[in-house]
Amino acid sequence: MKSILYKLFAVLVILYLSGCVKRHFYPDKDDPGLSRLTSHGFNIATAYINKVPYINPFKNTLFGVSNYTPTLSKMITNSAYDTLSLSWPIEINDSTVNYNQPYRNITLKLPIPKTFTQQDLLAMSGQRMSQKTNTIVMQSYYNQPNELSGPSNIYLVTIKEDPSYTPAHLILSGLFEGNIGDSILITKGRFDFEISTDKINF
Repeated sequence: MKSILYKLFAVLVILYLSGCVKRHFYPDKDDPGLSRLTSHGFNIATAYINKVPYINPFKNTLFGVSNYTPTLSKMITNSAYDTLSLSWPIEINDSTVNYNQPYRNITLKLPIPKTFTQQDLLAMSGQRMSQKTNTIVMQSYYNQPNELSGPSNIYLVTIKEDPSYTPAHLILSGLFEGNIGDSILITKGRFDFEISTDKINF
């Protein structure tokens, strides 16, 4: 009986340790509070919003903590183009800031053809997207309406498939900036995400 309990305990310890995910935050010495741009699927995203650093937060899981991962989806519209949406939660990444979190989510939106597929997404690697066509959306805790949007610039540095997983995973990294009127300025944004293809709706 004791040997069974020891084995069960050992299995639980292994599961717990495997659930503890490294933060993969690599401080940018030139931009305090931001992580350097990487392209390894580290599931890290940082940006300045009105000069305050923001990051995608940790979440508690059954076996530890992990970074909040983004949602990547194709939004069907009634216009000539559909919308590619990349969205993730955010929180302030500065312990010296004492006020409440004004923003809770950020979304990058790009127009795409109705026939857009995962292969088309892979073909966008290395492309710069003009603010004339792209939108950045912020969800606010306090403002009404709580969803605010404006133009954005997006540089999709790397989009590649990692076939070592089943199903395959996509690694997406990029840079972004934008503004919402004159009151919200998003600068020096960078992201490095890994998303399972079975969580993508196109």
